[in-house]
Amino acid sequence: MTSRPLSFWAGWISAAVFLVIAAVAGVYVATAQNQVEDVTLRLVDAVNKLQMSELTATDAVARADAIQANLSLITLPEVAEFSLRGAAAVPNARGRIFSSRARGILFSATGLPLPLDNQTYQLWLKTTGAPVNVGVVTAGPDGSVTAGFDPVDGTPAAVGFMLTLEPRGGVDAPTGPLTLQ
Repeated sequence: MTSRPLSFWAGWISAAVFLVIAAVAGVYVATAQNQVEDVTLRLVDAVNKLQMSELTATDAVARADAIQANLSLITLPEVAEFSLRGAAAVPNARGRIFSSRARGILFSATGLPLPLDNQTYQLWLKTTGAPVNVGVVTAGPDGSVTAGFDPVDGTPAAVGFMLTLEPRGGVDAPTGPLTLQ
């Protein structure tokens, strides 16, 4: 067996070293790429959570503003208060209205049965003439509702309020069954 010159082995050794370095670099790059993908996913998740918390904070501020507006309406000296009782079909339903000709109407009710999909509750201002539409309201799953409405301009003074069950979207004059009066 003849021995080979050192230059022969140096080429093979260099090739083997480069091969090992390339393999290690490939593993390193793959690991780094996985880590970058993991960090990217975590960043996207963090951004989504931040956006959700901003929406939640905005919603909380809007609710606080609505509560403050409702409380300020209730405490006005010119506010008229009306209590509503359930009609014969819903004797346990109750409602309360705070009405200011200048600031609007606050309506709250409990014990309302859930309407059918094609129906909605509609609040009416009773006057010495024909009832005036205040607006439609949606009861929650527990049968309660709280809603605020802008003042109803150009109407005579309220002598009362009533809530009827109407076709979805509401109607111009009450046609459905009386729920609260």
